[in-house]
Amino acid sequence: MVSQKESVSHNKQLVALGLALQALREEETVDGLIRVTLDYLKAEFDYALSWLGLYDPTGHQLLGKGGSCTTGDTGFFKRRFTMQPGDLLEQVVMQQRPVGVPSLPEESRAGEWSAAAQRFGIQGTLIFPVYHRKNAYGVVILGSALWGTSPRADEKVRLSMVLGELAKSLSQLQSEQQRKQTKRPDEPLLNLLPKLRSLPTLKRRLEAIIDETHRFITPHRTTIYWYEPERRYFWKRLSSRETGYTTGEAKQTGLEIPVQEISSFYNALTADQVIVVGEVESSLRADTTGRLMQQIQAQSLIAAPIIFQGEFLGFLAVEGNKARIWTEEERTFAKGAAQLIALVAPLDRMEETVQQVKIDQGLTAEVSRAMYSEADWLSALKKCAEQLVQRLRAERFLVLLYNKDLKKFEVCYQNQPPGKRRALPKTLEPLSTVDWQMIERQSETIAIEN
Repeated sequence: MVSQKESVSHNKQLVALGLALQALREEETVDGLIRVTLDYLKAEFDYALSWLGLYDPTGHQLLGKGGSCTTGDTGFFKRRFTMQPGDLLEQVVMQQRPVGVPSLPEESRAGEWSAAAQRFGIQGTLIFPVYHRKNAYGVVILGSALWGTSPRADEKVRLSMVLGELAKSLSQLQSEQQRKQTKRPDEPLLNLLPKLRSLPTLKRRLEAIIDETHRFITPHRTTIYWYEPERRYFWKRLSSRETGYTTGEAKQTGLEIPVQEISSFYNALTADQVIVVGEVESSLRADTTGRLMQQIQAQSLIAAPIIFQGEFLGFLAVEGNKARIWTEEERTFAKGAAQLIALVAPLDRMEETVQQVKIDQGLTAEVSRAMYSEADWLSALKKCAEQLVQRLRAERFLVLLYNKDLKKFEVCYQNQPPGKRRALPKTLEPLSTVDWQMIERQSETIAIEN
């Protein structure tokens, strides 16, 4: 039968175990978890030495986090221990099974711990793994001054529960830390949407997208390349290194990349593929991207296509001057940013259309004025001619009146830029029969290309 004294002791152990487990669940820092665990081991287990080390898989090392011993010399416990193949500590970490050592000073596979055990007066030693779901997080060493000490069954249970809860809490903290460190492309892209709505022009919107892309991915350059379908080449529209941006007629002065030189690259973009050129991988063969990388003077690249309603407009380029491994989050962000550009790009045409409507309205007003104001018809016609030439990008504006008596057209007004061909004679030669019949039958504007 269990004595009353043993029962009380057992109840105290359960209470201490419960408090330790609860403290481990509520602790939010690694140092706090280490402190709770070491305090519990020191208070609840009668060992001359206790030590806890966390596993660093990068260097295959154990980082000493602290412990206690009867000699009071704890400086050794904060050292970094590099594990070698065949070491006891490596065996425990890799196999995730506890190991008992009858005499640690005599154990050849104990490394630095053999000499330390002799200095601390330690003999029988237990080495327990700290692991969760087959992931190693560290080890715990418990040493006794007696030879060949082994834990009782209840001690094994309590150690298993405490170290299991420690490993679980370490796993959760590690996951949370990785989550915070991992770039989340959705958040900055969503935050960018209301900002784009408040910006007045396409230029400002493109600048905002480039700025956010550059901030998230931190490359050497972030550039928008626009596609010119008539001449089939790309030109640099806006770059994070430029103070302004190039559009319209000024685009001819910037970098031009003919499609014929990068046909595979162009075909992949038009197929809505994100192209990656990095340190250890590339979406396309090196010989197909070499010319492009040479022209943009980059060693690494993410290129995301800009496509609106099936129309290929260009691509967003994230460029690095050095070889780089691009993360999946960075690729996702570049693709999302390119899609935002595709959504705001039609606003450029809309702004041009609105501006052109204003010009056409003014032109219509001038025409009306010429028609209804006989006193000022010549001045109104001159203004009308200037606007019409500008609107149609023409070189000459003529008003012809048909003289029935002469059966010829008379030039009653003509406008042409200075330095162009001489003015036409006042009377033009008669039209041919075919031309005359065409004009008579035509109820709409006649356009002649050549």
